[in-house]
Amino acid sequence: MINSQDDLFKDFETVRQISIIPTMLEVICQLTGMGFAAVARVTNDRWLACKVRDEVAFGLKEGEELKVETTLCNEIRDIRQPIIIDNVAEDPVFCNHHTPKIYGLQSYISFPIILKDGTFFGTLCAIDAKPADLNNTKVVGTFSLFTELLSFHLQSVDLLERSHTSNISLQNKNRILTNVNNELDDFVHSASHDLKSPITNIASLVDILGEIVEEEIIDKPMTQQIIGLIKSDLKRFTGTIKDLTTFVEVNNSNDTERCEEINISEVVESVKQDLNNWIIESNANIKVQGEDHIWLNLSKKNFKSILYNLLSNALKYRSPERVPEVLVKINHGNGKVILTVTDNGLGIPFDKQDKIFTMFKRFHNHVEGSGVGLYIVKRMVDNINGQILVNSTLNQGTTITILF
Repeated sequence: MINSQDDLFKDFETVRQISIIPTMLEVICQLTGMGFAAVARVTNDRWLACKVRDEVAFGLKEGEELKVETTLCNEIRDIRQPIIIDNVAEDPVFCNHHTPKIYGLQSYISFPIILKDGTFFGTLCAIDAKPADLNNTKVVGTFSLFTELLSFHLQSVDLLERSHTSNISLQNKNRILTNVNNELDDFVHSASHDLKSPITNIASLVDILGEIVEEEIIDKPMTQQIIGLIKSDLKRFTGTIKDLTTFVEVNNSNDTERCEEINISEVVESVKQDLNNWIIESNANIKVQGEDHIWLNLSKKNFKSILYNLLSNALKYRSPERVPEVLVKINHGNGKVILTVTDNGLGIPFDKQDKIFTMFKRFHNHVEGSGVGLYIVKRMVDNINGQILVNSTLNQGTTITILF
């Protein structure tokens, strides 16, 4: 008996959903006087009864199978033509055929069910242990009409399922697009504010600097202070532009279509060079454990971006009471690549841990930042259908785990 995990179960259920088939089988039995009629799904190696009318206790039930090589449908699949036998004993072609002998048949009729795209689906067939008058216009016309109807219904069900699947897919894509657009609106609103502020500050500082230059005696300490403020605003300006660029790149990312080998040590060293000032300033110790070369369905550039954001957070939110210790581990487990970054920093309150991947969320205000770093990490992981987890204890440290 077929089960829901079977490759042919979908076809089996499709036939069973066509409400007109029981009437077709009843008409066939009445028209031909035969006691058994069925719709069968036939492949190169299987014959499956999908719908059955059994008036002679042949014993074959819906969902059961015959060995395909013992059936005449095996030949119909190849020739794609009907086989009609009024009386096996008098038929010069089939009188010694193995199928009638195996099943004790004297009359047989079977028409191929061919879908509109040319695919062979199976057969509409009838059998009996006594001869029957089958090879006539009325019977042949009825079988031809019924197989055409079956083909139409099967094709219609398939089209409806495809339409339903496409509709669900379209709804999902629209929902994702709506979310992305909303996030982009939020980001643009924040970015415009973040860009406007340093630009306004720089303009004011340039005006003040211009006034100082016009004076006969230049106040060097004041000039140096203004230049320092300009540099600070330019740094904020550059950071916002970088965040905006990264945000756009992540939303346009197509990493699901690529797989790349990544040298972990090489990427970590590159990130450490980018964070060199923070590492020196904090005397941080960053260790790496695990596999050195990993294949990921993620670009090297995006992997570096993920690692950069995780390590920079570990250093930015370090505890003033201890030297930063950061451990990067990467290994295989349960069919996935597992990356963990553990620090001994400030930690995150338990009730806020589910919010750290939200755009613009920051829980420690003593450190500069835009609040988009972990959001970008989350988007990169989501884009490849990965998973990201956080485990943190306040004043002890944080572990971020990513399953690729």
